[in-house]
Amino acid sequence: MRWLITTKINNDHQKLMAKLSKFNCYPIDEQPPIPLGDDEQVIEVEGSPNLSQILDTNDEIIEINPSSEMTLY
Repeated sequence: MRWLITTKINNDHQKLMAKLSKFNCYPIDEQPPIPLGDDEQVIEVEGSPNLSQILDTNDEIIEINPSSEMTLY
C-alpha cells in the first residue's frame, strides 16, 4: 500500500528512511521529498496496510496518510 508521510523539512532524510525500513517501508522510485509549505515535506512510500497503526507520529513524523493513484480525466 502507498502512504504519504509528512515530516519536518529539516529532518535527516537518510535517518528517516533507515527507520522506515525497519517496518518494511520503502520510498517509491527514490523520489526526493516534496516540500509542503515552509517547514514540512511529504515522502511517498510503499508499506504494509497497517503502517499508520504500527508507526507512531512523533517529532520526526507529523502525519501518515494513505496515498491514492492519480486519475486523469
